[in-house]
Amino acid sequence: MREELFSDGGLFVFLPFRYNPPRMSVSLFFALYCLEAGLFFIVVPWTRVWGMNPILHATPALLLLSVNPFVRGFISGFGVAHLLIGIKDVMRIAAARNGQAE
Repeated sequence: MREELFSDGGLFVFLPFRYNPPRMSVSLFFALYCLEAGLFFIVVPWTRVWGMNPILHATPALLLLSVNPFVRGFISGFGVAHLLIGIKDVMRIAAARNGQAE
């Protein structure tokens, strides 16, 4: 077990070191990622940025797929799924925080 050294009025006291990682940070970052990715995938396929992507112009088949409204709708649906997951996680985190406060 790792110990840390603390000073108590000139005397040093060894206390056991306990690491308490923040429990909400990973969940919060995942929820924020899902919200951001969801908004990105919902909006970008319908903007001019989608049409100017050089990767989608690499082959004629990719170009035809990228301008197809069904493919754009599929990508937007993928974004809606991310957005719903992010909202659910934010609500779960808020409920867990409210439960701890009581």
